[in-house]
Amino acid sequence: MHGALTAGPRRAMHYTEGLDGLQAADLEGLLAHWDFTPPAGTLLRMLKGSAVVILAREPGLSRVCGYVAALSDQVACGYISALEVRPEYRQQGIGTALLARVTGRLGVYGTYLSCAPALIPFYEAAGFKPVTGMGRRRLPAPSAP
Repeated sequence: MHGALTAGPRRAMHYTEGLDGLQAADLEGLLAHWDFTPPAGTLLRMLKGSAVVILAREPGLSRVCGYVAALSDQVACGYISALEVRPEYRQQGIGTALLARVTGRLGVYGTYLSCAPALIPFYEAAGFKPVTGMGRRRLPAPSAP
């Protein structure tokens, strides 16, 4: 979803909720957009701690093409903690489908997320509106030279 990529050929996607059969190797190469290199296994741990996870895969393949993860109190609020589509699968409607599926699955009064400024139009097209928020990050300690 980052950058101006031309739309590639639409591929059939299989969407599943949950982590059944998911292996760390199926997630390799994701989180590459982070501003630091996360420790191995970070994404799998993140997904295991999420209330809702929806994965997109090409039929018959185990490699994850895209995913969305969310947290929720299951009544008032849901928070989409991550939505990512591999670069070679972007501009094919996968992110839009993941977003629609997770918001439908959450079924709460308010669904919130934070995103890079470049992604604001994507979320606005899905009906999200800017809100004021606060955040605090805990980054890993710098490595010794």
